[in-house]
Amino acid sequence: MTTTHPPGHLVASPGAVLEEWLDERRMSQRELADRTSKSEKFISQLINAKASLTADTAHDLELVTGVSADTWLRMEGSYRAMLRRREAIEAAGASDSPVEASLLKFLRDAGLVTAPARAKGEQLVQVFGLLGVSSTDGLDRLTRRHAAAFRVSASFTPHPVATEVMIALAQRQSSLITTEAFAPDVVQATLPALRALTRNQPAEGAREARALLASAGVALVFLPNVPKAHCNGVTLWGPHGPIVAITDRGRREDIFWFTLFHELSHVLDGQRDAIYLEGPRGGEKSEAERRADEFATEVLVPREQEHLLAHIESFDDLAVVARELGLGTGVIIGQLHHRGLKLPSWGQRLLANVVVAGA
Repeated sequence: MTTTHPPGHLVASPGAVLEEWLDERRMSQRELADRTSKSEKFISQLINAKASLTADTAHDLELVTGVSADTWLRMEGSYRAMLRRREAIEAAGASDSPVEASLLKFLRDAGLVTAPARAKGEQLVQVFGLLGVSSTDGLDRLTRRHAAAFRVSASFTPHPVATEVMIALAQRQSSLITTEAFAPDVVQATLPALRALTRNQPAEGAREARALLASAGVALVFLPNVPKAHCNGVTLWGPHGPIVAITDRGRREDIFWFTLFHELSHVLDGQRDAIYLEGPRGGEKSEAERRADEFATEVLVPREQEHLLAHIESFDDLAVVARELGLGTGVIIGQLHHRGLKLPSWGQRLLANVVVAGA
């Protein structure tokens, strides 16, 4: 007897396999019914996939056919799963999609959704699989559950589905990083070394920051810009410790490093059941976000040294102050802009981009 799985998502029913077994032995359904103490009607229904194959029937078939009950039950499970998947795809295709076109295109381009563009239902089911839900209703419940855990600025309203995609990608990438046990004191101790990395080439600094934080139990991941998410960074807790995700939405090096230290504030002082989202700058901020901004600012340019920024008149001055502060010039330019000491155009050409998704 041979069991074959036709191309696509089709899986042979155990009834079809049983019918093949009967044909090979020229055994009638009536004889099989007698041998298994079943009715002929039941055997017919089983062969035509109108009756489910139970553990009792699998046991009886094992004794008659010599094929193990486990094998029969696996065939039944695979067949029923195929039918359920087909139903789910049909239902998804017939409903309004909660995933906007730009977000779906992003997932296709990233290879996370592989179904053809015309296969709407199959695409949506693949998105459900990425997000760890089984239906549109499950997605709605998840977004409501996470919304209660979000810690964001009052002026920022996260896009529910785009944010779930970002969280799922962060969790997915963090699972590929080996980290030590989370140790807040070790995180605190790495801050000077992390700060010094601002002087490195951006991609190199990002990679070294990831390694340093992994030794402190923090998974640092780099994400592409998820359409509609409007987030520079997110901090959440996974099964093995905190996850800090930084997107390439703000590619400038000053934004990257400020975001990193901002998120590390949440790692050190935040609630473990919260999800911290750093959205667009500006607008009214929550207390937690204000504290995180102050933490990042103090780490980068401590109060006792901030007077040095006012002395920068030229790019030569910038280089001198950068050496004295032990900071990258890009971070200092960003601080000059943020504090209103220079126009946003000043030093723009010196700012490097950090394509963190590829770091």
